[in-house]
Amino acid sequence: MDILLVDDNEDYLMLMKDMLYANGYSVITATDGLIACKILDLKHVDLIISDIKMPKLDGITLHAYARELDEYRDTTFIFITGYKDVFEDVLTLDPSKDFLLDKTTPATEIIAKVNALMFGKFIGSHES
Repeated sequence: MDILLVDDNEDYLMLMKDMLYANGYSVITATDGLIACKILDLKHVDLIISDIKMPKLDGITLHAYARELDEYRDTTFIFITGYKDVFEDVLTLDPSKDFLLDKTTPATEIIAKVNALMFGKFIGSHES
């Protein structure tokens, strides 16, 4: 399962990449939304995890870009931000595929959320 991880804080990016990799995921990283958009055009991913506030292209715009692409219209998208209180009222999220977490959430809880979303998604898709 391939995950696109996007964050301009390189320390946080590497921490999350290592945690996801240790849990069996293939992780592609980007340090801003522009790079992430290029990756989405070139490679398929099963999940997108993105910071919201980033230079060049923010996570909200990345989310809108992904939703415009047929391939990513229903892909699970997790926003992880240090500004959750600021953005939770302005984001329009579909609770079946869009999630908002705070960067203060322990990495183990984020991984547990990813596992629940990814394994539930793939188990459900194989049961049909």
